[in-house]
Amino acid sequence: MSGESFGARLRTLRERRGLSLRQLSDLSHVDFGHLSRIENGRRKPTDGVANAVDIALEADGVLIAMAKVERAGDDRQGVTSDPMRRRTLVTTPLAAAIASLGGVSDAAQRVGQVGVGDAERLGRAVIRIRTLGHQHGGEDLWQAAAGVAQNGYHLLEHGAYSESVGEMLLTATGRAQMCAGWLAFDSGAHDVARSCYNEALSLARQTADSSIEVHALANLAFQSTFLGMPRQSLRYAEAAERVAFGRMAVVPQIRQATAYAYAGDPNESHRAMAQARIRFDSAPEDGEDWCAFVSPAELDGIEGTAAIKLRESRRAETLLLRAIAAHDDGFARNRALYRVRLAQARLDLGDADGAALAANEALDDLSGEVASFVVSAELASVAQQLAAFPQLPDVERFIARYTADR
Repeated sequence: MSGESFGARLRTLRERRGLSLRQLSDLSHVDFGHLSRIENGRRKPTDGVANAVDIALEADGVLIAMAKVERAGDDRQGVTSDPMRRRTLVTTPLAAAIASLGGVSDAAQRVGQVGVGDAERLGRAVIRIRTLGHQHGGEDLWQAAAGVAQNGYHLLEHGAYSESVGEMLLTATGRAQMCAGWLAFDSGAHDVARSCYNEALSLARQTADSSIEVHALANLAFQSTFLGMPRQSLRYAEAAERVAFGRMAVVPQIRQATAYAYAGDPNESHRAMAQARIRFDSAPEDGEDWCAFVSPAELDGIEGTAAIKLRESRRAETLLLRAIAAHDDGFARNRALYRVRLAQARLDLGDADGAALAANEALDDLSGEVASFVVSAELASVAQQLAAFPQLPDVERFIARYTADR
């Protein structure tokens, strides 16, 4: 059908099979909220998602081909260098914030002299996107960050600049890649995230920037744990530890603590977490801006997450409550995540009512402008477990709201 979008064709094929969106989610093993955004045109499908739904709907490659065609069309339109053309349905305040980042700067469009101001402009854009990511999650932002990185590469390749400005451009571009990688990870685009992290690692080594190197290795460790590869995570974290110093040295330790928890090793997890707190207490307060998330509240949240994996549910509940209380609206994405994990800890304790209350508070965050695949996927798991307790009023209210919001 000429002009039909991937989302529209997906809906047609799904309805032709008599499937609800949730049934398709179960068949394809793709998050329900993620599929909903694709059908509504709010997200582009990755190759993996297109392949999964094509198989589930027995579409004989139609959806896979459509995804490739749409992506090729986006590439021709320069989607990756214009944040607003990537995401036309972002809610107004966030859309305005993304628009303020701009597309390709005048400096990037010309082949000419590039100065300190151009490099500083790139750096400010990265900081702005990172701040928005803490508030809103990655789903609406990662391509904006990728656009900033693309600007940096353009300046590096086509501009004329001094050695010192070149160093600044390499650093700003590396930080943009890190930002894009983290936001892509939070969107569930793991291939993109890994590619961005590896690009950042390459740039860091070109300019001997230990900060970006530690950041990239630590994030690769985090992603490996999330994807169920804790041993690989430990290798990345140990590599980061060899380079880290100051406040940065806390991050490899928390990545090790989480990886050991996923590997089922409580002694090593507790040791790494204790070491992280010691290093945090002894580190100077000023550090790299990407380390701003490292705080007592974040350490509580990470330790609480590890405690869930170690089946130390009561300790997890205590730690997560403390983390949630200390996260304000500026870190709404992490607050939502820890509320979902608090719900999981309470489910593990047999407290379905308490879990429903925590999950409902996570919905409060998500009903704003938080859009995170990671949070949504974990909330979907909690909702599925809570569905076994329909007789409880708090659970019933949560399930009704969760279903309506989706």
